[in-house]
Amino acid sequence: MGCLNDYSFGDTMKIDYINGLKTDKIFGRSKYQWEIVKRYENVELNIIEYEHIANILKRKFNIKPSKSVAFKKENTKNNAYDYNKVFNFVVDMIKEIFERIDQYSYNWIIKKHVTNENVKHITSQEYAYLLKSIEMKNTILTCYDLIPWIYDRNRSKMWKNIIKGLKNADIIITISEFSKEELVKHLNYPEKQIKIVYPAVDHSIYCKNRDKRILSKLDIANDQKIVLYVGSETPRQNVPILIKAFSELKKRIPNVKLVKIGESQSSDGREKVLKLINDFNIQDDVIFAGYISEEDMPKWYNAADVLVYPCEYAGFGLPPLEAMACGTPVITSNTTSLPEVVGDAGIMINPQDIELMADMMYKVLTDSELSEELSKKGIERSKRFNWDNAAKLTQEVYNSFN
Repeated sequence: MGCLNDYSFGDTMKIDYINGLKTDKIFGRSKYQWEIVKRYENVELNIIEYEHIANILKRKFNIKPSKSVAFKKENTKNNAYDYNKVFNFVVDMIKEIFERIDQYSYNWIIKKHVTNENVKHITSQEYAYLLKSIEMKNTILTCYDLIPWIYDRNRSKMWKNIIKGLKNADIIITISEFSKEELVKHLNYPEKQIKIVYPAVDHSIYCKNRDKRILSKLDIANDQKIVLYVGSETPRQNVPILIKAFSELKKRIPNVKLVKIGESQSSDGREKVLKLINDFNIQDDVIFAGYISEEDMPKWYNAADVLVYPCEYAGFGLPPLEAMACGTPVITSNTTSLPEVVGDAGIMINPQDIELMADMMYKVLTDSELSEELSKKGIERSKRFNWDNAAKLTQEVYNSFN
């Protein structure tokens, strides 16, 4: 989010905006902060970020990035992802070392650039460890979820420090009632010090505009039915369950493709998914699009006939909301925060029920009346979530320190 530095909104209130890793990619957490920040009024941000050491080394030694392969359908083949477990282990170890160096250097950057009298806003729980090692007054911390701690049972030193840091924040902003309940339950954090600021959609961009032309980027014919999944391949996302349900769907609807948008974030997850795809012989029907720009995301939602989001544990669930805003029917899990987002505007299922998932996909793709009903309900439901309100609520948190 290096481009955030272009924004400075007046001089009424100065905020030390502790934003972590600098990135130009807009998705998930970075989208949440970006959309809120650009709507602030009378707020001046002192943005404090760091650059990943890996990027510094690439620039220093003139290492060129490899060419993007996101839109090549053949990349779903097993030979395109010949994962080696030893290689992945080494890569993960190097990544962990780099992350520790980044954390150490970010501590010094923060100490150097924060201003004592300013309100400090740490924009992700990933950087809560700063509040364990640095004494800061007037602190707000945005905590999206506690997935590594609760779902993954991560008890590393890093996450123990994050939990301790979270407890030191003066106010925590979180993104759903469910996440608020988790903070109270697992951290014993005072409920009165937690503020909910829901994510949202820009309704001028994410709106119904059905058009399948963008499918040509993946060499998909316009007459194909499209099941869309947006997210990673980490275990909680249940992508293997989706693959199994999709293979059942293919037996009933031959002209259907599954398009998966988003980076893997898990080499083991990708390996399992690719094995399933080969086992079911659907290599030509499951297509990995990789990272998609913010500009193109509404086009993909509008090209899809249904979004399936089988996530088992979510702090909020932005893809279902964005899909609903575009009038795309949604099938999602009946767990954690997702009912809070989708309400009665989507189909809620047990994310482990393969047969039910396949049945619901078939029903949406073949019942035009149901599809249209879900489309209308989704659009109406999505109007409850808007970025102007999110920005207003966040500024109210800032003003509470005056």
